[in-house]
Amino acid sequence: MDIDTVLRNGKVVTVDREFSVVDAFAVRGDRIVALGTDAEMAALIGPGTRVIDLAGRMVLPGFVDAHPHTIHRALQNLAQPSLAGAESVAEVARRIGERAANAEPGAWIWTTPLGDPPDYVGLPDRFSERRWPTRADLDAVAPDNPVYIPTSAYWPHPAIFNSAALRLLGVTERTPDEPNVRIAREPGTGTPTGVVHGLNIFNRSSRLFGALQSLLPTPPDATVRKAIADAFRENATVGVTACYEAHGNFFLPVLHELAAAGALANRVVGAHEVPARQPLEAIGEWMAALTDATGAGTGDDRMRTIGATVTLDGPPQFGLSLMHSPYRNPQGEPGNGYSAVSTEKLADIARLAVRHDLRLNIVAAGDQACAMTVRALESVHRETSLADRRWVVQHFPYPTREQIASLKEMGLVAQTYTSVDFSRGEEIYVDRMGGDGWRSLVPLRWWLDAGVPVALSSDGGHYDPLFQLWTALRRTDGRTGRSLLTPAKTVTREEAIATYTINGAVVMGAEDRIGSLEVGKLADFVVLDRDILRCPVDEIRETRTVLTAIGGRIVHDPGSLATETSAKHRPR
Repeated sequence: MDIDTVLRNGKVVTVDREFSVVDAFAVRGDRIVALGTDAEMAALIGPGTRVIDLAGRMVLPGFVDAHPHTIHRALQNLAQPSLAGAESVAEVARRIGERAANAEPGAWIWTTPLGDPPDYVGLPDRFSERRWPTRADLDAVAPDNPVYIPTSAYWPHPAIFNSAALRLLGVTERTPDEPNVRIAREPGTGTPTGVVHGLNIFNRSSRLFGALQSLLPTPPDATVRKAIADAFRENATVGVTACYEAHGNFFLPVLHELAAAGALANRVVGAHEVPARQPLEAIGEWMAALTDATGAGTGDDRMRTIGATVTLDGPPQFGLSLMHSPYRNPQGEPGNGYSAVSTEKLADIARLAVRHDLRLNIVAAGDQACAMTVRALESVHRETSLADRRWVVQHFPYPTREQIASLKEMGLVAQTYTSVDFSRGEEIYVDRMGGDGWRSLVPLRWWLDAGVPVALSSDGGHYDPLFQLWTALRRTDGRTGRSLLTPAKTVTREEAIATYTINGAVVMGAEDRIGSLEVGKLADFVVLDRDILRCPVDEIRETRTVLTAIGGRIVHDPGSLATETSAKHRPR
């Protein structure tokens, strides 16, 4: 047999059922054709075989991010100027002023959010002025251009506008606040300061937010496509080889175009987003038209569309998670989230998904939303078995043991994220939520003990899987350094690795092709700069991917590992 590539002298962790470790493996075309000892693989080396000396490095299956929001990251990267790293209001104004100096009069200046992605910690106190920028700060540097500093999707900082933007929006001292939208005003006069709280993508029903969206410029299609392609290439640099983009993904045609052009640097499975607020009859008609997403979906191993996603509630830091008990919202007031659908309507949507042979994803964030999901699915399961449909619950941070057992019986798989402890653990889940719910927040141990395939994800935050694996093992709050690890959250390193490889493949519906290094599977793999099964746990977050391959093709090799070692090991 003609072998294209042999990788030898390594620690190849296969993540098969036995979690086997071998020295070497061989690739022909896009498949793994053999694994074993160095001597066994040496016998397969021919004159044209590329040989990569791993020099003892660890190899893992390519990482699978089961909820990455890569597209959201790509679109945010289009904003200019970037305000990341700014330590003062003066620095924010300086960067906007530089942009304004080269902008056409009247053109919008649409920046990145204030703070450093993806956690946006410490503002406004981190600014030397210890306050938010105001319209006066922005007017001084951009008097002729409307300026918009948006709210991040990951932390509820205010949006900020200059006077030109406020005029276009029609915001004056007489403009009333809206539900969940608060306009900051100067004492005495009531004149808007330019700081607006609650104007974000989770408040699309706001009249003011709708007016803003109608005014903002739309980037050219070619620019959007390039940004999306670049973001998936960024994924590959940290070892992500596959993504389940099944939440808020409105760019399925673009992804298929990129895949057809060979410009998609990850394998991607996507799903349509259910228009949950529409009447049930309209949702049924919408589902009937999804001919590209029924059954096993359409596409190939590079890009596939399958099923649909219904989103119940939103993130707790914005006060949008539906909980059984009220908690403090971003303004510090008691409140609660809400669900886009009732339990009964969710059950009806699930029945429609059964009728139209659509794999259904359900996104739930609060404990009441999780409970609604299980009740709705149980009612449908009693009528028509869901056991073989491999539906997915997404986020789902608050399951009980009983709910997990029920989901297991119904054949569901799960996607979740341990990095919530790092990004907002103590401030949101401990302080604002109150009670002891944080102790079983994202209880990986419970999912694994019940035998439910559970996959981890970045949720658009820290997209490096090694960072995410570290969060799964440590469960540390990133703002305070406090450990939030409890028995419900405790997993082994092997289990953590499985959540970002084979379990992610299960969520994608592709575990027969990716997720582990086995004969016949696609040759998606990563080489790391250290052994994350043995190094100190805190070194895992510092680990780097030194090579990424998808289908045997190397897509990331910054140190030229493949190029430099290949020639030395060919037979003479």
